Amino acid sequence: MADIFIGRQPIFDQSMNVFAYELLFRSDSQSQSAQVFDGDSATSQVLMNCFVDIGLENIVGSNKAFINLTKTFLSNTDLIMLAPADQLVLEVLEDIEPTEDIIAALSLLKKNGYTLALDDFIYDSKFDPFINFSDIIKIDITALNNDEIKQHVEKLKSFNLKLLAEKVETYEEFKFLKELDFDYYQGYFFSKPELITAKSISPNQLTVLHLIARVNDPEVEVEELSKIISTDVSLSHKVLKFINSPFSGLRAQVDSIQQAVILIGLSTIKNWVTIMALANGSKKPDELNTTALVRARCCELLAKSLKLAKPDGFFTVGLFSSLDAMMDQPLEVLLNELPLSEDSRSALLEQKGELGEALNCALTMERNDFGLVSFGELGLTELSDIYLQAIHWADGLSENF
Repeated sequence: MADIFIGRQPIFDQSMNVFAYELLFRSDSQSQSAQVFDGDSATSQVLMNCFVDIGLENIVGSNKAFINLTKTFLSNTDLIMLAPADQLVLEVLEDIEPTEDIIAALSLLKKNGYTLALDDFIYDSKFDPFINFSDIIKIDITALNNDEIKQHVEKLKSFNLKLLAEKVETYEEFKFLKELDFDYYQGYFFSKPELITAKSISPNQLTVLHLIARVNDPEVEVEELSKIISTDVSLSHKVLKFINSPFSGLRAQVDSIQQAVILIGLSTIKNWVTIMALANGSKKPDELNTTALVRARCCELLAKSLKLAKPDGFFTVGLFSSLDAMMDQPLEVLLNELPLSEDSRSALLEQKGELGEALNCALTMERNDFGLVSFGELGLTELSDIYLQAIHWADGLSENF
């Protein structure tokens, strides 16, 4: 488990009401600046934090969110189009050249309802195609003198767009910009970026790479992807939060990871995994993950031994039984963020129903209370064998990943 961070800086309208927040990559709690070495990774991390780990509504409420777009994301619009269009303002970075491919990407994003902004803009006629697709142009007032700012305003006011003055640091600057009738304002004069912190479990990098390799195989089956995702608690947790996020457009209850993957679809899973791989740091499996895998496999084998329906649902219950220890939060709070069925919730919170009985059996064996263990008509020898199989399976995964 790790702390995750995201910076947000308010953007104000002419009446000094908050219009939006720019969401900024932050690597730690001490950073007041982005310290970005890899723009693709930074954008991916912001997207994962906003739409899966923290939730956009918890960061900006009903306001809009400005997010930087690198060339990689503009060259692969499917990645960004996972995100909802109505609340995002996509910022095209100043180092992106207006090639035919990029212009076509902006056209597609515009047609799909996204608001587009040009970041740190300095006028050059070659950027006219960008201007034609833009809704907002951000002018870094530290990069221009007052006469140049006036010239930019006069030139750009002829277009049907809004102007945003950024890096405003003094009252005198604000007064000057107000007289030029800028639409929006951003900078330290109004507010420094605020740091938002949350908890996240880091996926195993090798598992993510394995998943990427398989999702790019045209012959891959949903069942195989589900199995790979199910070997990592973090991936499983994120895929269920993904269903509840604005990214997916889904709000369905599910019993298992396989059902979740089917709902999301192979194409979306591929794009989602790519974003996560760009954002993810390298982490090795830890003991908590192995414990969760033992419980998951044990519950699944118990269900299969009695030929119960949906053994993958039993696996999911076992997998998420240690989520509270991983996230340092009450399990009930964490489950409120996941689209699990009521049967799964009852099993995890109260150990009720067949799912709960299987989980209780697994936990009892974990504590070595074999004198108290029971599940259906299975005998002690069968139960012991199931638990050993689960341990060997989980240990094997930890060695391979």
